[in-house]
Amino acid sequence: MSVVSVIEQRIADFAIAQAPAGAVERARLKAFVAVRLGLSAVLMIAAPVWLLAVAPPPLWQCAAFAALLAPVAAIFALSRGASLDTAQIVSVGGLLAFAAAVACGGASFVALAFVAALLAVLEAASSSNTRLVLATAALAGVGVAVAAFSYASAAGPALNGAALAAVLAAMIAYACALGWSMAFVGAVAMYGERRETLRHEALAQTIGDLVLRQDRDGSVVYASNEALVMFGLSPRELMGRGLFERIHVADRPAFLSAIADALAGNATATCQVRLRRGALRGQDAAVTEPNFAWIELRTHNLPQERRASDPNDRAAVVTIVRDVTRQRQAEEDIIHAREHAEQANIWKDRFLANVSHELRTPLNAIIGFAEILTNEDIVPTDAARRKEYAQIIHSSGHHLLEVVNSILDVSKIDAGSFDIVTEPFSLPPLLDQCCDMIGLKATQAQVEIVRDYPRAMDEIVADKRACKQIVINLMSNAVKFTPAGGRVTLSARPEGNNFVMSVSDTGIGIAAKDLGHIGDPFFQAHNSTTRPYEGTGLGLSLVRGLVGLHGGAISVESVVGQGTTVTISLPAHCTTAHGGSRLAKIETFARRGGAPSLEPAHQEPVKKIA
Repeated sequence: MSVVSVIEQRIADFAIAQAPAGAVERARLKAFVAVRLGLSAVLMIAAPVWLLAVAPPPLWQCAAFAALLAPVAAIFALSRGASLDTAQIVSVGGLLAFAAAVACGGASFVALAFVAALLAVLEAASSSNTRLVLATAALAGVGVAVAAFSYASAAGPALNGAALAAVLAAMIAYACALGWSMAFVGAVAMYGERRETLRHEALAQTIGDLVLRQDRDGSVVYASNEALVMFGLSPRELMGRGLFERIHVADRPAFLSAIADALAGNATATCQVRLRRGALRGQDAAVTEPNFAWIELRTHNLPQERRASDPNDRAAVVTIVRDVTRQRQAEEDIIHAREHAEQANIWKDRFLANVSHELRTPLNAIIGFAEILTNEDIVPTDAARRKEYAQIIHSSGHHLLEVVNSILDVSKIDAGSFDIVTEPFSLPPLLDQCCDMIGLKATQAQVEIVRDYPRAMDEIVADKRACKQIVINLMSNAVKFTPAGGRVTLSARPEGNNFVMSVSDTGIGIAAKDLGHIGDPFFQAHNSTTRPYEGTGLGLSLVRGLVGLHGGAISVESVVGQGTTVTISLPAHCTTAHGGSRLAKIETFARRGGAPSLEPAHQEPVKKIA
């Protein structure tokens, strides 16, 4: 890229930044800056030559050189936010000052002063400011008349001076007429463009969306004021590459693709991208984390004749920007709600299958043996046999009661109506009682119960009944899923402000894919009516709820074929009952192998359940 191209691009960017809403205004700015930069370059080259040729220069030459620096001051004023009209007044004043200084150099420099005055009038004409044109013409006319009179008095007869004055007056009149026409045409063009801009802004305000005009590279050359209301960004912050730099990096290819598609045809290109917001009203501007909004871009190319009519307007496409953040959030909420409903439907089917399976067996036993005992034709005459049938009915009824109580307890926890009553008690006696209660079942299953906890521990403040239920459920599950000859270990110890209890077994273990569902109601790894293990799957779900009511936590580690360890952490002083629905977090690990341990050396995290 050449130096000229770089300078031209810099001037164009400067014009866009100073006049983002008008093509004619940008063209005036570009011409103004380019011409004055050229004048500045000439002055910088000529200044050393002039100083070498004239040493020391007379005062009027120093004044003339200083006057030529006025355009440079005008560009500096523009860069500081001054209007173009102000900069042009400074530039015209510099030319008039130059003409006055040159006129002081003598009769031989009067012609140069005439030319400078004429240039001042033409400079004023390019401003599209009628008052500036008239004021400049008046000052130039007075100056020319005085200079012509002085020239005529010094150079020859009055007629010659009058003729020269007439010629110069005619030239100034022509320049004034030219300037007036230029100002008139410029004013009409600016009025028409302003009216079109106001029309676009009114349309943008009516539809409530952000309207952009962009060039072929996606740079913004116009942005409506809705950017501030919608995204907390001023239109100037989106100008040039501002919009592109605020689009999420991952979405920029889609943005550029939409621009290319719009330029390639007459169809509207649509895409959704993430835009980094500014500081919205009512929000904390000190927040440093980026806040992205989902926006929908609808881009269409501008007609060729529209672009050809104004070569200075780089706009190639027009884009409507709509904030679709809430719409995207609503769609995601719908998807999550559908997934939740589908999952709930799956759990409902699973619940019906499991509960019907759990209720059918004891009900069949109760009904069948009750019919035997009530039918005189088939009732056994042996008293021992009748007692055995009655015991079967009794145990089946107790099993049904346990199932119903478990369902009711889980429902109470979910509804937030399960209240715990805390009291101080010693933990080892409670653990002994639980081991004794599970002992008969373990003996029948040929499973060894190992008690691994100290006899002397500080008291814990918790719900004694709930703690007992937690330990019994965990040990019952461990015994149920441990084959004959296996071992179930109950451990407990204080740990800081908590008590940690764990139940380890050498049973069948849990596959990694099933660990994520641990604690879900009615879940078993073998989930079918033909599964080999009895139970509703409510045990660990009930434990999860009771631990949550105490403010505790659960971790489960397992490996298929080697066993499972469930660790419960309870606060030592649970003095306040929560009384609301609160489920404990379950942290799950898939052990890579080895015997169950309370603190495994190597663990692979699988999933955390909130």
